[in-house]
Amino acid sequence: MPGTDSILRFCRALLVDDKVSMENFSKAAALYCKDYDLAKVVPATDIPDGSPRSMGMNSPKGPVKPSTVHKELIIYEDPDITEYGEPIRQGYKIGDVGKADSLSYPKKGKEYTEAELNEIEIIQAMSFYYFGRIRLEETIQKSAMTQYLTGLPNSGGYMARVSEIFNSGNIGNYDAYYINVKGFGMVSKKFGFRQGDEMIRQFAHAIAGFVSEDEIVAHLGGDNFVALVKKAHYAAFVAMLSEVTVHAVQGDKTVDVKLGTTIGVWHIDKDMRELSELISLPAIALNAAKNVLHQPICHVSDELLYQVSEQKRVLERFPAAIRNREFVLFYQPKVDSKTNMLAGAEALVRWQGSDEIIPPGAFIPILEREGAIRALDLYVLEQACMDIRKWIDMGLEPVQVSVNISRKDLDDRTLPFQICDMIDRYKLDHNLIQIEITETTDETEHGIMADFLSKLYDMGISTAIDDFGSGYSSLSTLRNFKISTLKIDRSFINNDTFSKNDEIILSDIIHMAGMLGVEVITEGVERPDQLEFMQKVGCNLIQGFLYDRPLPTDVFTERLKDKVYNISF
Repeated sequence: MPGTDSILRFCRALLVDDKVSMENFSKAAALYCKDYDLAKVVPATDIPDGSPRSMGMNSPKGPVKPSTVHKELIIYEDPDITEYGEPIRQGYKIGDVGKADSLSYPKKGKEYTEAELNEIEIIQAMSFYYFGRIRLEETIQKSAMTQYLTGLPNSGGYMARVSEIFNSGNIGNYDAYYINVKGFGMVSKKFGFRQGDEMIRQFAHAIAGFVSEDEIVAHLGGDNFVALVKKAHYAAFVAMLSEVTVHAVQGDKTVDVKLGTTIGVWHIDKDMRELSELISLPAIALNAAKNVLHQPICHVSDELLYQVSEQKRVLERFPAAIRNREFVLFYQPKVDSKTNMLAGAEALVRWQGSDEIIPPGAFIPILEREGAIRALDLYVLEQACMDIRKWIDMGLEPVQVSVNISRKDLDDRTLPFQICDMIDRYKLDHNLIQIEITETTDETEHGIMADFLSKLYDMGISTAIDDFGSGYSSLSTLRNFKISTLKIDRSFINNDTFSKNDEIILSDIIHMAGMLGVEVITEGVERPDQLEFMQKVGCNLIQGFLYDRPLPTDVFTERLKDKVYNISF
């Protein structure tokens, strides 16, 4: 006979190791059915709000008319029994949102005593409570694995899914993607952040609808997504991502918005060492696509990973290299080609490694991308000031030295004052240092640069625009920038022959600069015919291998003792 022991047995089976799980629940339900001759247990059926249903336990003497069940989950069913009696039903109200029943189906023809019905009522109440706990824990766990905005898996949910594929041994059939919605910040700003969220939801729905059930798309947050898609679908998936149309409301109209993407892709190979690479490696490729290649897609390759390794090595070594003064200056002379006299120099930095001199192209772009270039720029400026001070103390007449400052530094509005303080610290005439900035194509940078150059100009510090003619606008630069010098970009003379158009354009630039009191110098002059051409169009100040390569400090110091170049071309 069932009784208190049955209730205790149900509890012990349900709470193994003080944990409630669906597996334990099923085992407890099986014991419960055996003790009370039950055929099926449904611990909680959700009833649509407003459906007619009595509350409390129903007596078997008054059969209950079956009602529409919204969702039924069978926790246990005896496979040997096909016919049930009327269910013993315990009804519960769930807050203000609806109702739910806990149902136990007896074998057909089974009758229960009042004591048994009371015991069943206790077990059903316990079942409802613990089943609710299990479902709540499942909901919390699912929520923890889901991105709240789009309903797609988040990073945790993504890794859980991909680990299943990895464990199946089929991971080599897939490509891993890291996807960024291109320029979405501007789109969201234009339409508003609420509509931005809605467009991200539409985008997520579009790409999730494209993949098959054995492929995965996840939302990491913001405008970043990851995906694991079969290699066979690569071309179609990339084509779809190239332009996804979503909708936004503008005024009283609904407008189409076409979203492009930047993508990093890893064609997964058998050498995958850990699951985290499914996100980290495509992320590396995405970063390269956005910040280095400026292309919509980049693939993980041995070359790319080597570059990333080198970048990491540079960034790790850089702070110590600055402290240990491993960066050394070379000076490339600027020559007045009319007199063949040394007229100035550009300070160029090299990294003196333990066994080699590292060229600037191997570290400056990395430092710029990672926001570390400012420390190097100030280091070079100070070293140039120290060298000029040393030359003066030696009794040598120094020439003006130009120092490059990265455009990445210009967000610091105090930088002009730091430069001025540095020059004053070494008691130098302000005109002995010239600050060079590379011309820009970005309108926002254009404004910041104009402000920076204006402050230096007003302090009496010479300023120059490098690579003139390759950037924003020659006329705009001459009109808006307070500068002392223009450096003509080498692309103007990097030809085998010079056309009449070349001559007209350069003559006009040099003439306009002269009328505005701006000096002009041409860099990259390597051949006598280039020198002849520049002299013809009115530029006599020359920098390039034709006269001198960048010189170590001690060699350049000797050059200052005799500034004349005894060269005939």
